[in-house]
Amino acid sequence: MKKYRIVFKKSLKSEMTYRSAALAGVVSAALRFFIQVFLWKALLGTGAGQDIGFSDMLLYVVISGFMLELTRTNVAESIENAMIDGTISMELLRPISYKGYMLSQTLGKNIYGTLISTLPILLLSLFFISGAGIPTLCYGLLFVPSALLGILLMFETTYLAGLLAFWLQRCWFIRFYLNGLRSIFGGTTVPIWFYPGFLKALSYLLPFRYMTFEPINLFLMKVPLDQALVSILAAFLWLAGLSLLDRLVWRAAIRKLTVNGG
Repeated sequence: MKKYRIVFKKSLKSEMTYRSAALAGVVSAALRFFIQVFLWKALLGTGAGQDIGFSDMLLYVVISGFMLELTRTNVAESIENAMIDGTISMELLRPISYKGYMLSQTLGKNIYGTLISTLPILLLSLFFISGAGIPTLCYGLLFVPSALLGILLMFETTYLAGLLAFWLQRCWFIRFYLNGLRSIFGGTTVPIWFYPGFLKALSYLLPFRYMTFEPINLFLMKVPLDQALVSILAAFLWLAGLSLLDRLVWRAAIRKLTVNGG
């Protein structure tokens, strides 16, 4: 675990060196927030989502931004680039699990991005949000494992996409589809509350719902407690299945790399 902590700290420190980029990120996040404030104010004013209040919707936007930052990852792109320039052979020589290394590095970047981008938006939101309830202790405690499972699920799917670069060399199109599916079925653009019945039903059959939408739903207390436990269990089962799959793919990828590399 000490090795992973060192990677995490180095990743966190490396992000701190790019202060101008961090400032640009804060400005960009603030602009996105204001756009969504006026957009949802106009949409809800037309009668869309009659059971959803404006404050609840903005709180959804804030927590969605929080989850997007925590689950953001470019691990597939990193693996693809390492395969193209050949540095993958050097990376595999590290005395540390390659997957653990990538996860620690990702968490370091994401936690820094969350602190820099989300906290200012949270302060801005206080001027617009009124009457939105803070989750009770029970829902707050359930939100934590749900969010953690969402982070790991997003990493697993992106990591699996990156491993396909061992065969395809380039996997940008897979990342494109994954991002699209996450945007639709993860509720990051439009909450699944507003979806027609068949899309809602389909979202339960895919892992993307459990990456962002279900943690946000728990934070907003929009789901009964018994269903909350079911969603956390479903996320855990998805994570276990994807973890098993990535082990199988990793073993095949290493064999292929060994054969090709001689």
